[in-house]
Amino acid sequence: MENKNFEQLLNELAKIVKDLESGNLSLEESVNKYKEGISLSIECKKRLEQAREVVVTKMTETSEEKFN
Repeated sequence: MENKNFEQLLNELAKIVKDLESGNLSLEESVNKYKEGISLSIECKKRLEQAREVVVTKMTETSEEKFN
């Protein structure tokens, strides 16, 4: 997962959701896809949080520069 960008992870997650919604998977396949989806979801959330922190830091720096 580390070498994939956010969009790739999100596309993989969307494919898993589509596969699960199709109803064509066995129970075992569904459980495995679900676990994979949870892992992808956690990684996406982590990356979104990191991006948010970068944005907040930049906004704070920009605001401080304007007032100094």
